[in-house]
Amino acid sequence: MSIVRMQKLTLLSLAREKAATLDELRKLGVLHVKPFVPPAGKDVDAAKAREAELAAILAALPAAEEGAPAPEGTDEEIVGTLEKILDEKKARTAEAEKLANEIAHLAPFGEFKPEDAKALAASGIVLKLYRTGGTPPALPEGVSAHELSGAKKTKNWALFGKGDFTWEGAEEVPMPQRGLASVRADAAGNAARLEGIERELAAYAPAKAVVEKALADATAARAYAEVASGMAEEESIACVQGFLPADAVESVRAAAKAKGWGIVVDEPTAADDVPVALRQPKWAKPIQAVFEGINILPAYKEADVSVVFMLFFSLFFAMIIGDAGYGAIFLLLTLLFAKKMSANARNLLLVTSSATIVWGLITGSVFGIPQEWLASHGFAKLWPEYLNPLRERSAQNVMGMCFLIGAIQITIGHLWNVCDLVKEKSTKALEQIGWTLTTWYMFFMADNMVIGGNMAKYLGSPDCLKPFTGSPLDWACILGIALIALFMLKPSEIKDGWFNLALLPLNIINNFTDVVSYVRLYAVGAAGFAVANAFNTMIFGGKMTIVSGIFGAVLVFLAHTLNILLCVMGVLVHGIRLNTLEFSNHKGISWSGTPYRPFRRAENAI
Repeated sequence: MSIVRMQKLTLLSLAREKAATLDELRKLGVLHVKPFVPPAGKDVDAAKAREAELAAILAALPAAEEGAPAPEGTDEEIVGTLEKILDEKKARTAEAEKLANEIAHLAPFGEFKPEDAKALAASGIVLKLYRTGGTPPALPEGVSAHELSGAKKTKNWALFGKGDFTWEGAEEVPMPQRGLASVRADAAGNAARLEGIERELAAYAPAKAVVEKALADATAARAYAEVASGMAEEESIACVQGFLPADAVESVRAAAKAKGWGIVVDEPTAADDVPVALRQPKWAKPIQAVFEGINILPAYKEADVSVVFMLFFSLFFAMIIGDAGYGAIFLLLTLLFAKKMSANARNLLLVTSSATIVWGLITGSVFGIPQEWLASHGFAKLWPEYLNPLRERSAQNVMGMCFLIGAIQITIGHLWNVCDLVKEKSTKALEQIGWTLTTWYMFFMADNMVIGGNMAKYLGSPDCLKPFTGSPLDWACILGIALIALFMLKPSEIKDGWFNLALLPLNIINNFTDVVSYVRLYAVGAAGFAVANAFNTMIFGGKMTIVSGIFGAVLVFLAHTLNILLCVMGVLVHGIRLNTLEFSNHKGISWSGTPYRPFRRAENAI
């Protein structure tokens, strides 16, 4: 488990061979390009526009029906036809909006034909349309009015007079060029055509893979145009720069020798925005789904915490969802939709769902069913004594377990830092040992203050583990604070970083709150069980008939669906937070990394 070591590459080629050089680099597929200048120009704009067009086509295609025949034609013909269909859909949609506005404008004046107004004009009678407020002004002399429609605040009128006239204080509405019936007929015809377009799109749904391939090609073309535009050129020399994995340098050297390029390979500097590629163990790779889902990566000079994240996230997921029945639902849905998920997402859900089932079974949580009923039906055989939900100390045990999990995860972060700093021969390793000592002091303090020393009781409540009594535990904490204060800053850093010493008391207090914050695992899990149990009791608490049973089954399905959604939100808020905030702060992970995106062909794209 590690962040892939990168090298900085600067490549020089003849400007006239720029296209051939980029083709070869794209074939190698290892260079993450950093442009010298912001990519811009007609080629870039055209490539972006084409990519956007194909993305819109793909988004417009509905899901294909099972067994639907694929449309005939070449890939180019299929994409071209879809472009025409979507162009027409866009035009028809705009026309529908225009017609709807025209109908809204004409409807208050009712059904009439503009040609009738022309006939009246030919006979010397002038017809005009007006709109007034609630109380209309006085009519012009010799003019009669007919109210067409209106409410308290607005009224619409048709005025008739011999010769031209103006109704002062009223708003004249231009005479429409056609009648309402004609506009509605056009709107109906346009709507029918839009329905036909949707049927045509459905017929092309089986060609989704064709559009996806075209989009991948367009994305690669856009990347090519951006790289070409971002290269530096000076007279007859073109230059491209970027980063590549250290183990890929030799393949570029070989290509440079064959193509006559000049290359310089350097170690990245602190000022470089080095892209990050993770090399995880196969069993920890599913956590990449979380990283991609919330768009986070450790910075290049930080550590890959995938293994720790995977282990603890799986445990947090299980404890927050907390219900074996819900875990079984997640597992079933994962198996049912496995083909529609990425491999990482599928494997992550398989692990977390299975962990949830195990946790729910050993803690007596199955669809919120009363634990007394579960015990009477054999489930108690699965309950370890420590987690037995019917025992008096079970809640304190789970809370204490949460504190213990927090202390362990935070300790992993600090001891990891110790190992890294020892390799660097830095005295700051002693500061990290100090944080480890204070973390365990905070664990026993949380145990003592929150759950009455429940965890210490399993060790016989020895006096040496009692905080605030002058015990060895207190002296260990004092030693930890001393190590932190003495070694958190090098002598050369004190002038600029003295405020870190001033903030040390707050950071010590924050260490306590970090350990205590892990109790949220118990709180959210317990809340989920309480809500499920309450729904069950309310819905099935009384006498049941066939009708009430069916109605109750529908209600309980909706209630548990809501509870599942709340639990999933708990995972997103709390399960991820404990890894990305509490643990990461102690390990020193900023999650500010830039993903490694190598310049490569569409068929090799990641």
